[in-house]
Amino acid sequence: MINFGIAVLVLIVLVCIGIPVAYSMGLSSVFYILLVNPKYLEVLPNRSITGVNNFLLLAIPFFVLAAEIMGRTGLTTKLFAFARLFVGRFRGGLAFVNIVASTIFGSVSGSAIADVSGLGVIEIEAMEEQGYDKDFAIAISAGSSLQSPMIPPSTTVMVYAGVMNVSAGALLMGGVGPGLLIALTQIIYVLAIRKKRNFPRDERKYTGREIRRIVTDGIVTMMLPLIIIGGILGGYVTATEAAALAVLYALFLGFVFYRNMTLKDLRDCLWNACKTVGNLMLIVAFANAFSWVAAIEKVPDAIAALLISISTNKYVLLMIVNVFYIFVGMIMDTGAAIILFAPILGPVLTGVGVNPIHLAMVTIMNLTIGLLTPPVGLVLFTAVNVGKRPFGSVVKAFVPFIIIAYLALIVVTFAPAIVTFIPALCGFEVALL
Repeated sequence: MINFGIAVLVLIVLVCIGIPVAYSMGLSSVFYILLVNPKYLEVLPNRSITGVNNFLLLAIPFFVLAAEIMGRTGLTTKLFAFARLFVGRFRGGLAFVNIVASTIFGSVSGSAIADVSGLGVIEIEAMEEQGYDKDFAIAISAGSSLQSPMIPPSTTVMVYAGVMNVSAGALLMGGVGPGLLIALTQIIYVLAIRKKRNFPRDERKYTGREIRRIVTDGIVTMMLPLIIIGGILGGYVTATEAAALAVLYALFLGFVFYRNMTLKDLRDCLWNACKTVGNLMLIVAFANAFSWVAAIEKVPDAIAALLISISTNKYVLLMIVNVFYIFVGMIMDTGAAIILFAPILGPVLTGVGVNPIHLAMVTIMNLTIGLLTPPVGLVLFTAVNVGKRPFGSVVKAFVPFIIIAYLALIVVTFAPAIVTFIPALCGFEVALL
């Protein structure tokens, strides 16, 4: 156990000095093996390959590629216009548009980073033009991106499903409730402060032709998640096959419907998708190797024994796990954290009666909120860069959205039906607790 503790210390040091998480885990695994038994080095490549040799993970490249292609078709602008048409006319309209557009965009991209870096540019610029405080515009653009990894499709969900061998369809549908809950709490917050902060109304007027075009674009865009969700729920396709259909639909929009894509654009999309998926798969591979190191030292057994010694009440253990994941989410990549800790904590929590789908979404919510919190906070820093504001001046505006996200997490923790209701309604074998 001492050797493993040293390996963990090496991992922390490597991450802190800026080494990518994937390489940090790989190097710390090698360091541990050299300390214990250099002959184990031949096992390391096998464990890494085993980590990515999972059929469910095949869906991830297709989801990423579909999002890249949809982005090239000007999807972000079309979604923003669609949401603006319906909710922009209220006081604080663009704040509502920000939340609604991000929720819809989450059903296309499944990525908080993609949301804030793509849609965030449009949202922040539009809100600033209407007189909103820029720090608030940046904060709400980042906060509203948190539902993206939960609204299907979601690469994070697919990683969890692959690691824990649970139904991808049930997990995808299980994220709808928590994702909408986060959006709802943000809307309530805007409603509570809009008069005090004198948020403006969106005074833009639309012609009949503009309305028809915007609605058409919105419907066409919303067909993508319907293809994915409808195909899976109807039993016609697996999650991987649905992701491939999403790519075909995105290509149809780009080359046939809108005709605003070229072969060069497709090449760029493929290259960007390869880089994104390559980085993710490296994390998956080396995280699996590091988890094997933890298994050698019987760390899962030690953690399980510790948790059970504290309590056997599932809600007490869920709150302990929440605190742990909140800390982990602040310093570690979401995919790596799932691969390292979900197999350790999952059996303990399900053993005391926690629904596996409920536990999955609690885990994902925790780690997603970590994207908004320092010191790593990828969404936080991406939003600051997109908004071109000093980090220190924006932090105060982020605090309410972090608090809102944690309140939503507590509600989901103690009300598992928010997660399990929709999967059960869709016919998955999920106990309503």
